[in-house]
Amino acid sequence: MLSRSTAPEGTLSAAGLAVGALISANVRADVAAAAEDKLQSVEVTGTAIHTSADISQSTDIVDKKTLAEQNLSLVQDALRNVPGVTLNAGEGGAHGDSVNLRGLSIPDSFFLDGVRDIGQYQRDTFNADSIAVLLGPASALFGRGSTSGVINSISKQPMLAPLAAISVSGGQVNYWRATGDFNLPVSATAAARVTLMDQSNGVVDRDQVHYRRYGVAPTLSVGINTQTRLTFSYFKEEENNLPDYGIPFIDGAPAHVERSNYYSLANYDRTRTNTNIGTIRFEQDISDTLTLSDSLRYANYGFEYLVTGPFLGNDFIDPPPPGTPYADIAISRDQPSSAGTTSLLINRTDLTAKFDVGGFANAFTAGVELSKEQSNVNRFQNGIDDVPATPLLRPAPFFAPPTPVTPNSNPKGRGNDVSVYTADSLALGARWDVDLGLRWDRFKSNFGEAFSGAAFERIDTFVSPRAALIYKPDAAQSYYLSYGTSQNPVIEYLIVAPSDESLSPEKNNTLELGGKIKLLNGAAELTGALFDTRVYNARISDPNDPTVQQMPFDQHVKGVELGISGYVTDSWEVIANYTHLNDKITRTSSPLSRGRYAPNTPHDALNLWTTVEATPAWVFGGGFTSVSHRYADTQNRAGVPAYAVFNAMTAYAVNQHLKLQLNLNNLANKLYFTSVYYVDVAENHALPAAGRTLIGSATYRF
Repeated sequence: MLSRSTAPEGTLSAAGLAVGALISANVRADVAAAAEDKLQSVEVTGTAIHTSADISQSTDIVDKKTLAEQNLSLVQDALRNVPGVTLNAGEGGAHGDSVNLRGLSIPDSFFLDGVRDIGQYQRDTFNADSIAVLLGPASALFGRGSTSGVINSISKQPMLAPLAAISVSGGQVNYWRATGDFNLPVSATAAARVTLMDQSNGVVDRDQVHYRRYGVAPTLSVGINTQTRLTFSYFKEEENNLPDYGIPFIDGAPAHVERSNYYSLANYDRTRTNTNIGTIRFEQDISDTLTLSDSLRYANYGFEYLVTGPFLGNDFIDPPPPGTPYADIAISRDQPSSAGTTSLLINRTDLTAKFDVGGFANAFTAGVELSKEQSNVNRFQNGIDDVPATPLLRPAPFFAPPTPVTPNSNPKGRGNDVSVYTADSLALGARWDVDLGLRWDRFKSNFGEAFSGAAFERIDTFVSPRAALIYKPDAAQSYYLSYGTSQNPVIEYLIVAPSDESLSPEKNNTLELGGKIKLLNGAAELTGALFDTRVYNARISDPNDPTVQQMPFDQHVKGVELGISGYVTDSWEVIANYTHLNDKITRTSSPLSRGRYAPNTPHDALNLWTTVEATPAWVFGGGFTSVSHRYADTQNRAGVPAYAVFNAMTAYAVNQHLKLQLNLNNLANKLYFTSVYYVDVAENHALPAAGRTLIGSATYRF
């Protein structure tokens, strides 16, 4: 299920302001393998205090049950279950997972087991026990970049019970996926677990597009359920894809052409990534009320993006004027290609304590985070003037010889961050709690460009406070009023324009009023939140061209989120959420953008997923996602239409070992667009989703 403001049936401990599952790297469980299909009972340790009814910020957890039922292999697909999330298209050198949360872009807000995960790659779910999302500013705990929330993948952890499971899926356009999950106890307090994944697939109704990736994630834990715990984990994922840069906009909307039209070059385009993440997690219960924890991580992200996208014009062809017949339109091809590596060395240390203050229960945490990030990129000469134009109605997906891969810039970025933070939660009796948090960051950044000789260095320091008041009239209700801030330094993503040296950090603050009510004796819950976010000095940059960046602007986002999740009966589960956003640009140097709606932000989004356990063996499920019209650019000249897409599934447990499942996605074969990119009338594209897709799966537990 997708749970709101709660960890999965867990006991939250220690001090802080967020759900423990969002930031903990240690999830301790001793669960029989036969219970793996159900939501596990776990103890989550980390920076958290409240019970599931008391969290003072909107949260969502897409658990493994939902991941399995919807056959979600990518984190970005799982995020469609979370209110206020829209996807961004790959553009300007930005690739991998890129989402908008509550109308704001958060490219640097992905975490793995509570530690920053900065790579530009498509995160697979093969090693994910759940995906946790904290909505609203989170810099008080997570530091820079947590503008409108954080997304944390919670890894599968070793258990003190044996487990062996394999799953194989097959479907249209050569869809193939295999995963394995093996857990072996090696002593009374130690266990090893390894997960594996291999996938290859095309996309229904998208000619040429193909995705290929594999992954492995071994983990060793010692001291499970003892006072001293140590976990070693390694995560590896590689991709080798023939990517999709979608369909161009014509007259302010995606061109009304065949969904299968492919405007890239199948004999040139490739996106390759090589992600390696190693983590050591140590925890020591000094006493019943005092815990020390430390996470040390080194990550290296290699990438190569050789890509071609539709472009309405080049040095020899002007964009077609409005109203031009489709038969008379030729599409140029843009090639913003690059390759390089990014690395991260980070250490986070937390000391958490529980004690009484004047007779009131109190939970406190103090921590230090140190990190070093480096980026080294080779950008290649754009072949836009070398590749011939192709007809809009009949694009040619091949061109020989391919454009030479010639480096023409070499931007290098370095960032060093020192952070200290505290968080405190005080229970003022049975009905009132107070949350306070404060974080100080010093981010020193360097940028250099080998070809042009441009270089600069700057230091940004900022303080991020957070405060919340929680009221609990009874055990079934909890309400909160919170205020928080976040900030993003200029060179946060390590690839910026030299002119950025003078820009101030992006800042925002949010006031939020929310609550949660348990229904049906706790079997279900109703959640809601009203929020008001003001963003200052927001930026839309083009990392592919170190000399180009749009001027900063201010945004004002007002929104409503409503959700319900849980079991209506013992066998009928419902998950639904609705989000309304009013996101406007309030200040900008462009008079044509002032007062307009922010791009890629639908006013309304509704999501429903429901399952019925018809018999002990049979499960039937289905639901829909509905998204209203959204603009593609800051001047609201172009946009993509509203859509509603329906999905369904059925599963049959043959016996205690074997389960079969069918998923049918996009039942009505709806043409809709998942992500958009629009700079101007010449440079733009929209990415169409797959057509009706059937996938069959078989899972066997030994």
